[in-house]
Amino acid sequence: MSRVGLSLLFVLLTCFSMPVEARTFRAKTDVVAEDPEIDRSPIWARMYAQYLFFLGREMFWPNLEERETFRLAVVNWPDLAEELASFLEGRSIAGMPVELVPLTDSDLSSDKSDFTVLFIGGTGLDAERESVGSALTKWNRKGNRNALVITDARSVPGHDLIFQRLKEGEDLRLCVKADLNSLQTKGLELPSAFAQRQCP
Repeated sequence: MSRVGLSLLFVLLTCFSMPVEARTFRAKTDVVAEDPEIDRSPIWARMYAQYLFFLGREMFWPNLEERETFRLAVVNWPDLAEELASFLEGRSIAGMPVELVPLTDSDLSSDKSDFTVLFIGGTGLDAERESVGSALTKWNRKGNRNALVITDARSVPGHDLIFQRLKEGEDLRLCVKADLNSLQTKGLELPSAFAQRQCP
């Protein structure tokens, strides 16, 4: 892993081990990122990749013994898919080999398979959000879907979690918005480290 990757990993571990009071206080000072240059920064791909890895490791996955691989799909974010491929090399999630599936929204709408985690990028832009939301609806209609659906900015029909970008000056991080009813329906419970990082 690169020196930058190790630095980010240290920051994430530090954040997840911070006292709840400290995390809550800091979250109150954050604002949602709206700067297009910051939104396109490669640092976000690294940060999302590491959050997805930690979530996969900490989450309890029901019926995991019925799966051969941990299927992680990434929709509409090629840079994140590349970052995950590099970050996950030689690693497993929940004791299983990882199958990484990069998709476009048109790929998703026609895909007949299920995933362990389905991550959707581009939801901060209205046109892309509408397109991928339609693709997700079509995908959901093809069968009983149990994938944990995560977006990168805003809600779409059928999502479970949002990992939202936050910034304060040069300080960049992610917070979590959870649809608890949707998680419960799928037999999933947000790990405490993520539950304590709720968006302000």
